Amino acid sequence: MQMEECAVGTRVRYTRTGTVGTVTALQAVDGETFAVLDATGLLYRLDQLVRAGTVRERREGQVEDLTTQLEREREGLYRADGSQFELDNSCEGGG
Repeated sequence: MQMEECAVGTRVRYTRTGTVGTVTALQAVDGETFAVLDATGLLYRLDQLVRAGTVRERREGQVEDLTTQLEREREGLYRADGSQFELDNSCEGGG
């Protein structure tokens, strides 16, 4: 992320750990610019930060992913000939 893209109030994610937070301040240390995140209070190099999506954007993506995953799992319940697997006693312990 460039200095021009990052401002106080920008929601960002630190790519190495996945830490997400809002920039509360920008600080220059030895010619390098760092952002302070509200989530940790730590300094992060701007080139290691990316703009984070909003909660709504992430949830919408998750719903689509979960729906697709559920459809794949439902398809896996049928054999190639179209008959359904018997799952009634699938967790029975051995004698």
